[in-house]
Amino acid sequence: MLRSHTTKTIAILGLLIGAATMLFGGTLAQTYGGALTSAIGATGVRGFDSWRDTTGVETHVYNLIYDKLVWYDETYTLRPGLFESWTSDDAQTWIFQVRPGVVWHDGVPFTAQHVIDYFDTLSDPASGASTEKSIILDGVSYEALDDMTVQMVLPEPNAVLLDRLDLHYIARTSDFDADNPVGTGPFRLTEWNRNQSLIFSKNENYWRDQLPYLDEVTLTMVPDATTRLNLLLTGEIDVAAGVSAGEVERLQALDGVEVITTPGEYATTHHYMLYKTSVPPFDNKLVRQAINYAIDREVMLDINFGFGSVKSNAIGEGSIYFNPDAISYNERDVERAKELMEEAGYTPGQEAFEVSLFYWQEWPENIQIVQIVQANLAEIGISVKLELLEIGTWVDLVIAKHEYEMALTALIPGWDPDSQLANVYVTDDGSALEWENAEFLAAWAAGRATADIDERIAAYATAQEIAMEEAPAVVLNTVPRFYAHSSSVQNLKRHDSGNLNYESAWLMR
Repeated sequence: MLRSHTTKTIAILGLLIGAATMLFGGTLAQTYGGALTSAIGATGVRGFDSWRDTTGVETHVYNLIYDKLVWYDETYTLRPGLFESWTSDDAQTWIFQVRPGVVWHDGVPFTAQHVIDYFDTLSDPASGASTEKSIILDGVSYEALDDMTVQMVLPEPNAVLLDRLDLHYIARTSDFDADNPVGTGPFRLTEWNRNQSLIFSKNENYWRDQLPYLDEVTLTMVPDATTRLNLLLTGEIDVAAGVSAGEVERLQALDGVEVITTPGEYATTHHYMLYKTSVPPFDNKLVRQAINYAIDREVMLDINFGFGSVKSNAIGEGSIYFNPDAISYNERDVERAKELMEEAGYTPGQEAFEVSLFYWQEWPENIQIVQIVQANLAEIGISVKLELLEIGTWVDLVIAKHEYEMALTALIPGWDPDSQLANVYVTDDGSALEWENAEFLAAWAAGRATADIDERIAAYATAQEIAMEEAPAVVLNTVPRFYAHSSSVQNLKRHDSGNLNYESAWLMR
C-alpha cells in the first residue's frame, strides 16, 4: 500500500518545520519526523517467528521490529546489542550482562528470562527452529543467574559463539502472537496488509539514544524490479530495495537519486546451487566435480555487468582463512568435466541423465543464472529442467523437506569462516545436501573450538580442501546488491545481510 498524498503532505510540512535546524556551517544535521516508503522485492513476508528458516525478506523486516543480542555494523565490527557486555576466560563458559532499561513495545521490561525463553524455543523440536539458529545451543546449558545476567556453558570451547549470536532476532516467545509480534526494535508493527504492505511506527522508548529519526516506515511488496524503479523515479516511493545492476550507471547519473551497496571489502553474499548428494546421480563425487568444472562463472559475472567477482570457494579470497591450495573451479574446464562424466560411467555424446532445477525469481538475475547452468550442463550430457517456484515453496521443498534434485538460491553468511563454511555445507541449506563427511566436520569443528588464529587457519584450510575435493555443492560468484533511494533520504546504509538500517536514516525535503 503506497503512502497517500495527504500523508506525504503532512510529512513534508513536518520536515520543513525542522529545516531550520538542518544546516550549520554547511553540514547536514539529522531531522526528526516524516514517513518513508520502501518497496522490497517480494510478494509477502511469511511471518515474524524469527527462530525459523528466514529469507532476506524476513530479515529485512525483522531489522525494524527486533533487536539482536549482539550485532555487526556495516563495517562488520561486532557491537553489543541486548547483551550489553560479556566475559569468558576459556571460550567455553560465557557470562552475558543484559542491557538495562530496555522495554518491549508494550512496555514490559526486557530481562534475562526473555533470553532464556527464546533459547527454550530454539531447543524445542516442535518450534520449527532452523538448524542454522538452533545449532548454537547444541549441548549447551544456559540459565538466568539473575534478572540481568545470562550464563551459557558450552560442551567445548567455541570461538565463534558471538558470530552465531548475530543471526538471532529476539522475539518474545513466551506469549508470541503471530499476527502482532512484539519486539524491542526501533519500530513497532502497526499494520500488516498481507502480500501488500507492512507499516511500522516509531518506538518512542527505543534504547539506542536519539534513534530512530523517522516517525513511520512502510514496506510495500513489489516483486518486479522494473516496477520498483519506476515507482522511485516518479516519486511514489522513497527507496527501491533492489535494483538491477544494469540500471546502476544510469541511476548514478541522475539528479535526485542515490545508489547504495555494500562496500566490496564487506561483501559475502553469493549465489549457491545445491544437489541432493544422498541419492544418484549426485551421490557420485565425479558427477559433482564435473558440474563444478562445467559452469561458466565468468559469463555469469556478465549478468551483473561486471559487478561482483568470480567465486567457487565458500571462503572469500580476501579472507586470511582462504586456502589457495584447495581445488578451484573458478576457471571453466569443459574437457575435464567431460572426462569426469566418462569416469563416472556415462557415455560421451549421449544424454547422461535429466534433472529438475528449482529456483526462485525474487532476485532478477536468477533466471539468467539457471539458463546458463542449463546450457553449460547440456554440454556434458546433463539435461536440466527449470522449475520456477515461489520463494516460500522453494524453502519448504528444499530446506524443510529435502524434496528436490537440484536447487538455486543465494547465501548471506556471517563474517566468520565458521559461518561461511556452515552455510554452504552444514546448516539449513547445507543440511539439505544430505552430505556426510566426518573428516570435514572434524576440521570445521576444530576451527570453531579454538581462539588461536594459526590453529583456526590450519583447521579451515583442511576443511576447504575436503569440501572442494568432494564438491557437495556449487558456489557461484559474489552477488552485488544495489538499492536506490531519493536524495531526500539521508544516512540510509545497507548491510551485506540485505538489511537496510532504517533507524539511522532521516528525510530532508
